[in-house]
Amino acid sequence: NGSIEAEVGGKGGELGVTSLSWCGGRFEPPTLVVGGSSGNVSVYRYSDTSRSWNLIVSLPKHERGVLDVSWAPNVGRSYHLIASCGQDNVLRVHRLKRGTSTDGQQKTTTSLELESSQVLETGGSEVWKCEWNVTGTVLASSGDGGVVQLWKSDYRKDWSCVSEVHGDTNGGAAVAASKMMS
Repeated sequence: NGSIEAEVGGKGGELGVTSLSWCGGRFEPPTLVVGGSSGNVSVYRYSDTSRSWNLIVSLPKHERGVLDVSWAPNVGRSYHLIASCGQDNVLRVHRLKRGTSTDGQQKTTTSLELESSQVLETGGSEVWKCEWNVTGTVLASSGDGGVVQLWKSDYRKDWSCVSEVHGDTNGGAAVAASKMMS
């Protein structure tokens, strides 16, 4: 039937799929990352051959439900970046590398494999939303406390918070504070 059978059979009161994000790569087949109330973060790819969605990568699970997932725009990188945040107060950046596989009919297809996952230190605040900038180089996260954190990767592929924007709950303007990258 061509549907994604994710988060089926959950415990009573669970929401099932709570977030999803498309891979925006121009030369990639239709691919989705799906987060669920069980804490699962899964990558599905559509196969024209079987006319169905197939699970291709399971990312590290959140201890509690997933609140948001975001697939970074890919502007020429040889890898993909996916962010996920959950009710366990964890924000992660997952790095997926491209691979190739050949089926029995000598048809070569691209696959994705988990290369690494990094937990970003958010200071203990719950993160409700994560989103990439247009080039997929800066990750923004927001949650309780009225703070937006901006994250960048250094040359060692380590992610750190480079700036925070603190909202004024009294109706004034937001205040930005930059951090020096170490």
